[in-house]
Amino acid sequence: MKKRILVLGGSYFIGRVFAIMSDNSGQYDLSVINRGRFPLKRPSVREYVFDRHDGALRAALENEEPWDALVDFCAYEEGDGGIIPLLKDKIGQYIGIGSCAVFASSRELRNEASPFLTGSPQNPEEEYAFKKMRLEGEIRDICVSLGMPYTILRPCFVFGPFNYAPRESFYFRLILEGAAAPHPFESRSEFSFVYVRDIARAIMESAGNAAAYNRSFNLAGPERVNYRILLKTLRSLAGENSFPVEEITTARVYEQNIPLPFPLDQNELFDGSMAEKVLGLRYTGFAEGMAEAFSVFRASLD
Repeated sequence: MKKRILVLGGSYFIGRVFAIMSDNSGQYDLSVINRGRFPLKRPSVREYVFDRHDGALRAALENEEPWDALVDFCAYEEGDGGIIPLLKDKIGQYIGIGSCAVFASSRELRNEASPFLTGSPQNPEEEYAFKKMRLEGEIRDICVSLGMPYTILRPCFVFGPFNYAPRESFYFRLILEGAAAPHPFESRSEFSFVYVRDIARAIMESAGNAAAYNRSFNLAGPERVNYRILLKTLRSLAGENSFPVEEITTARVYEQNIPLPFPLDQNELFDGSMAEKVLGLRYTGFAEGMAEAFSVFRASLD
C-alpha cells in the first residue's frame, strides 16, 4: 500500500525535488499545499492552493483520508508550528525541514548533541538561524503535547537542481561565460555539503519509520570541502584549461565585496552519520552531485 504524504511547500528547490522523486517512485500517494506560484502540474499529485495561515485550509482538507505524514518545507519561525494542531487528526507524523544553522559556531564537527545558539542575533543570517532554532522548540512542544511523533531534518549547505541560492550557480555561470573564478587562497575554512536528492531520500526513509520518531538528524555528507577542493571539482567539470582561477586575498574579497558563497574565516562542518546509521541514508559524493547539478543547470539555459 502506498504511503500517503501531505507536503506543505513542495514547489521550490528541496520540496520540488522531493515531490518529483517521491511521485516518480510510485510508492507514495502525494498531496501538496502551496501558494500556487510554482505548480507541479503532475497528474498523480493533488495540489491545493493555500497559504499555511489561511483559515480555509482545514475545511479544504476535511473530506480527505488521513495522511501518514506531513512534510513541512516552509516553516521558518515560531507560530508556523500552528499547522500541527490544526491538522492533528489528519496526519500521523510531522516531518520538519530545519537547518544546521541552529548550532553555535565551532571549528569542530558538530553533531546532533552539539550546543545550540545563545544570545541574540547580530545580522540577517543569524536572525534566520535563531528563528529556526526557536521553531524547533515549538514543534517539539506541540508534538509532545499532542502525542504526535515528529522528525526534524537539518540540512547543512544544500546544492543541486532548482537551487535558488547563488552558491554553485555563482561558479556555473563563470564556467559558461569563460570568466575567471576567484580563489581566496588565504582562507582555511572548511564546509559540509548535502546534495538535494539525499535530503529527499532522508524524508522518504523517515516517513512512517518508528526509528525516526521524536528525533532530529543532521544531513551532511562526510567530505570536508574548502575553496581549493571546490574549485578543483569545478575545473574537472569545465576542463582544466577552460576554467581559469584568479588568486585573490581575503582583504580584496572584503574591499570589493566579491559575493563568494561560503565563509572565509569560519568552519561550517557537521556530522551527518546519524542519518546513515538510523535511516540507512547513503550520501552522494560531492563531485558526483556537483556534476549532475552542473548538467541540469546548463540544460536549463538551452
